[in-house]
Amino acid sequence: MALQLINITKFYKYGKKRQRVIDDLTIKFPSRGMIGIIGQSGTGKSTLLNIIAGIERPCNGQVLIDGHRLNYQQIRMYQRDYISYVYQFYNLVNALTIKENLILITKIKGIDLKQVSGQLEEYCRTLKVVELLERYPDELSGGQKQRIGLVRAFLCNTPILLADEPTGALNDKLSIEVMRLLKRYAKEHLVIVISHNSRLIKQYTKMIVDLDKKKNYYNFSNERYHKYSPIIIKKQLGRLLFYCKRQLKYQFKKIIMMFVSQIFIILAFVLLLSAFNGGWQYLEKKFEEDPLKRVIEVSKNDYINNIFERKEIKKFEKNNKIANVAYKLVFSNGILSSYDEELDVEVYQIFKTKKLDYISGKYPSKENQILINQTTAKKYKLKIGERINFEINDDEYEFTISGIINDHINIGVNLYLEQQYLEEELSDDCLDKTVLIFHSDQVDAVIKEYQKDYLLINLHGDYIDNYRSIFDITRFVIFLFIVISFAISLILISVILKTIFIERKRDTSLLLANGLGKGKAINLFCREAILIGGLIGSAGAILAMGVLRLIELFDLSDYLFNIPRLFVLPKYIFTKYDLYVVLIVIYIIACYLAGLQASLKINRMDISILLKEN
Repeated sequence: MALQLINITKFYKYGKKRQRVIDDLTIKFPSRGMIGIIGQSGTGKSTLLNIIAGIERPCNGQVLIDGHRLNYQQIRMYQRDYISYVYQFYNLVNALTIKENLILITKIKGIDLKQVSGQLEEYCRTLKVVELLERYPDELSGGQKQRIGLVRAFLCNTPILLADEPTGALNDKLSIEVMRLLKRYAKEHLVIVISHNSRLIKQYTKMIVDLDKKKNYYNFSNERYHKYSPIIIKKQLGRLLFYCKRQLKYQFKKIIMMFVSQIFIILAFVLLLSAFNGGWQYLEKKFEEDPLKRVIEVSKNDYINNIFERKEIKKFEKNNKIANVAYKLVFSNGILSSYDEELDVEVYQIFKTKKLDYISGKYPSKENQILINQTTAKKYKLKIGERINFEINDDEYEFTISGIINDHINIGVNLYLEQQYLEEELSDDCLDKTVLIFHSDQVDAVIKEYQKDYLLINLHGDYIDNYRSIFDITRFVIFLFIVISFAISLILISVILKTIFIERKRDTSLLLANGLGKGKAINLFCREAILIGGLIGSAGAILAMGVLRLIELFDLSDYLFNIPRLFVLPKYIFTKYDLYVVLIVIYIIACYLAGLQASLKINRMDISILLKEN
């Protein structure tokens, strides 16, 4: 395999200006041997190496492999199979140990480290880095890092080895040893070395490219070429799962801070949703327990002939939607009192139902028995069995309290009774034949049927409409707050995760320069992001489930808010656990998009510049 650079020109644009670094340079390299490239800083030595490595493209000219133009569509394959690099600034991955750094590049190159273990030991022993293998790059000196870079390049065993100042950070003794190793490697491979130390490099090769001389043509080869095709060499990319794990471990503090904050956001989100849902279910239950839920007051639209006759009542009684019909009893013309204290209460007619919330006592079963609500009992200090006097038209009657109920909707000072349990004379004194009372389980249907001809009022419905209006406004505000807060948290995690990934841009550039395909690099980022998103979502879901279970187990909502089973997860699709699945999926998608965006951004960066960063 032979390499040629034909009429290569490279310049950089700075605004409207151009800086020409390489001008119409032709070099014909041999298939093996050591080539030295020397020159002062700024003469284009590193740029020339990057062009050979496929990291940079020439502005003009051609790069030929075995007489055929380098195929940039297959540049990753060329970099993987043909090029190994000793970088001026080492380019070791700080998250990995030295040994793992060696493993990383060999896996990308498709080399089984077990097959080259003997060479690894030899190179490490020769370059005195055996004791460094389990250490991390930030624990090493510049010279030690450079020696590791040499071991890494030798292990790749590629046809072309590029060395950018391989002896720059080494002492004289090690510099000589490194040059001997490069010379030995050059017996079977092409080694191209950049060096400021022209005296040293001239001791090991006579094939020198001196960029200071501005010479445009060098020919070190008289070989005949066969067709170049990097597809000929097929190597399988090793698994890089260990790389993802190490990167996660290396940035553990950042990730754990993000992790903790997000799982508590998930917990707060789940608690808010479950409390909102449980609160609504609690209200629905209390709506069902309202004594007036199934009671409708009916009056005529005709104010002249407004009395209901018996035949009209019979017509209503024949309707299957109406369970009971009775005249309304009006107690406002009389006086209610207890122990000579006048009672200021509202009196309502009801019908027997099993859904009342009793504090104590039971539904009336005897004559003149009544119910009172919790507010009445508390205000007038009334108990079960106590008497309430009622005086009307110079007649006196006596009620007995049979039960005290929790009235959650109509929370005024209320008294409830049913006409069938009142003595006949009392009913006659209070009867209002202009108003009927219906008892129905189908309130809405009855109102719809008769609303054209009669005036119908369901007090429960009026109360509920007020509650629903307030609750709908509250629900909208809470939902908006939850959505905005959750969206902000997702944006925050995306920004943090994206920042974490972009901080590794030089590591990623190293992988790309050694032949890792852009698609595989993106896949690497996205897998890591999906793992982080899945872990955050799952941990948050588990924590939320645990907290809700504790609340349920110790009945904390009843203890703290006097509301049993306040925290109840809504059922969205199949079960109440659907919310957890949705949250996990949302976090996976958010993290995946952050990883994808970061990887695409890095892929658009100039890796030649990133690799030069110290």
